[in-house]
Amino acid sequence: MIEAVRRIGDYIQDNKGGGDPLSKIIENPDSNGKYKQVLVVALKEDAGEYSFSHVESQEFKEYTKYLYKGKKGNALDATPTSRITEVKRTFKKFLGWFENYKDYPLSEEEIESVRRMGEAIKADQDKILAELQDKFSSRKAGDSSILTLVFDDGINIKYLGDIPLFRNVLLNKGCKAFSNKYGVESIGQDKVCSVCGDVKEQVYSFAVPWTFHNYDKPGNIAGGFNVAESWKNTPICFECATRLETGKIYIEDKLNFNFVYGFRYLLIPKLALGGDIKDILTILGAKDRKEHQKLDQEAKRRLLADEGDILDIVAKQSDFVSTSLLFYEVDNSQYKILLLVEGILPSRLSRLFSVKNTVDKRFKPYYDIALSEPQREKNPLVFNFGVVRRFFPSEKEKGDFAAKSKSKISDKMFMEVVNKIFVGNSIDYQLLIGFITERIRDAFDKNASTNISTIYGFLLLHYLNELGILKNITPVVDEMNKPNEGNFSMGHLEGLSLEQKTMSFFESNKAFFGSDAKKAAFLEGILTQKLLNIQFIDKKATPFRDKLHGLRMNETLIKRLLPEIQNKLEEYKKNYYRDLEEVITRYFILSGVNWIESNDDLSFYFVLGMNSYKLFEDAGEENSIEGMA
Repeated sequence: MIEAVRRIGDYIQDNKGGGDPLSKIIENPDSNGKYKQVLVVALKEDAGEYSFSHVESQEFKEYTKYLYKGKKGNALDATPTSRITEVKRTFKKFLGWFENYKDYPLSEEEIESVRRMGEAIKADQDKILAELQDKFSSRKAGDSSILTLVFDDGINIKYLGDIPLFRNVLLNKGCKAFSNKYGVESIGQDKVCSVCGDVKEQVYSFAVPWTFHNYDKPGNIAGGFNVAESWKNTPICFECATRLETGKIYIEDKLNFNFVYGFRYLLIPKLALGGDIKDILTILGAKDRKEHQKLDQEAKRRLLADEGDILDIVAKQSDFVSTSLLFYEVDNSQYKILLLVEGILPSRLSRLFSVKNTVDKRFKPYYDIALSEPQREKNPLVFNFGVVRRFFPSEKEKGDFAAKSKSKISDKMFMEVVNKIFVGNSIDYQLLIGFITERIRDAFDKNASTNISTIYGFLLLHYLNELGILKNITPVVDEMNKPNEGNFSMGHLEGLSLEQKTMSFFESNKAFFGSDAKKAAFLEGILTQKLLNIQFIDKKATPFRDKLHGLRMNETLIKRLLPEIQNKLEEYKKNYYRDLEEVITRYFILSGVNWIESNDDLSFYFVLGMNSYKLFEDAGEENSIEGMA
């Protein structure tokens, strides 16, 4: 990844930044396009003495002249140029920069000049502040402002970028940022740079972009548990450090995309040796990607449920380029790295899209039958990573399900599943079914509909199985666990007998119905929902739900429920389902005793049956109300 970032930095610097090392450090204070006003405090100089001249409002111009390098919070910026939050507070930071002149690596003569500048500003601070507030209040609505220092000799105005003193301060602070952290300096002398491979006079410790570890943790340090020796981990020279910083800034600005539920990711392309990085950056970094993209942009095509999804573009590139995805969230204005997936080839992304389209197509008939029209309109029932996130919620999610599911563990599990999908590693079925069932039970306990979560769960299982990465489905039968090849026929059950419907359904989903116990649980779920529908028609309530133990099913409960359901149907004189009851009984006999399926397994297939009951309705069936599973 470091090599890829460096190569991007090389391209940006060699083609847009020239050879000035400061160009690799300076930031654009108007990077978001809102800072249109520049408030300048002008000083005039006479024989080494400084005095306040005036405050002026200017339009934002070439940003390099302002020498802006921002710091977070109340920390002093690297130079006397700052974004204005509140005028009085920002002016205090501005004045504070000159009060800390002893900390700057300057000559005695330069330090004296900074001291005199500060005295001139402080002598007229009330007047300066009043003029700044007046100019700031007159800015255009919606505009933001920056504050900077200039020097006016009556003929020309010199900005900070024109003054060697301020350029030296910023350059030295750039070196310090790469070599100082936690109050400790870490520099190697006359050592090999790990990026360019050359012996350099100095190499630094803290120039790696987006590190996963903290150097204040002794176990992360190769240099004898000593932070001062941490340069030995990844020694990087100043030239490479600044180019890495340039690449990092470009990636964060141009290749920064939304993921799901508060997470974002950085896309870092890497070309094979000899490839031209310009072409891929032009495509991926374009403000209007539609001119480069020939693919269908409807939401159904996207893996990330995001209009800015870039992966479908990458998937159409050749394997001459690979991609790293760095997933993160922002915590107190700092990047918190969650996952790095390296070396993803376009052919792998193409496979993810292909399987997605296959599974989406298979499931559409199921959606049309199992869900009501309002539900279909509200929920984009196609596979994307939002489907995965539903079962691994963050602590920021509304409701108490996130708290019950231990959100920190849930976040970690979510990123692990994402990683395995991208790289093709196996995902344990039993672990996944536990998270899916937990979500469904939460809805059931709240008397809410379970059908969306149930169908999303079944869709996720199908997607992973089609990718060939779902393992430990019970019972393990190789033939049954092979991905289906387009025979998913849920939408073609109409006109068949009950026996034919069940056989067709189980054949279409044979990877998940490899045991008679699962089939029995599924069919009993259908029968249960039909009873609940009858109760709702007659009583406007569903008291039999209490018999389901919050969908915490097991072999004993499932076998006990069948005669109880039959008795209720006979009591209501509406037992239209004797054929179904006969099939369930047959599977009970075939399944024997001491079922090997987990309780989560049985619970999932039971509720899947509840939410699939419409697939098994007869044309003459008297109960036609939509279920409330």
